[in-house]
Amino acid sequence: MTTLNLKEIFESFDVFEKSYVLQPEAVGFPAELGDIREPLEVFVKITRERNGYKVHLSIVGSVELECSRCLSTFSKDLSQEREKHIERYPTEETLSLSPEDLDVSFMEEPDIINLEELVREELILSVPMKPLCKPDCSGIHHHAYIFEEEKGHPTDPRFAILKNLLSE
Repeated sequence: MTTLNLKEIFESFDVFEKSYVLQPEAVGFPAELGDIREPLEVFVKITRERNGYKVHLSIVGSVELECSRCLSTFSKDLSQEREKHIERYPTEETLSLSPEDLDVSFMEEPDIINLEELVREELILSVPMKPLCKPDCSGIHHHAYIFEEEKGHPTDPRFAILKNLLSE
């Protein structure tokens, strides 16, 4: 787990910049969304702000996804650059959110950032809900199925076992 102790970092630096290589198993990307097979390259630049920290993330990597239409697997480039504002959890009982607050992440522990969690969150948000191998994917091809003609009606051989059950 790659954790950044911001209190210690900003005792020595005004701006923190560093590159990391994160292994797929360390990121913990949900299997139901896709499969990250190659290490991710992550560049982090952190600056201190009034209420927290501004984090600039540059992520380079890809994920194997399954097309929603044709069910083939394909590789999608997830390379991106993001800026996030990170701060401590609010201590107020009631809170009103503004549109800018939607770009805020909160630290589990004060002044500690878990880099893998931050990267995982950004990658999950960048995976489309209905991934397509190409924008004009036509779906499962009708010629992918083998049909037999029987009494003038096309039948799918995968259901032949059911027909055998009826004839018994």
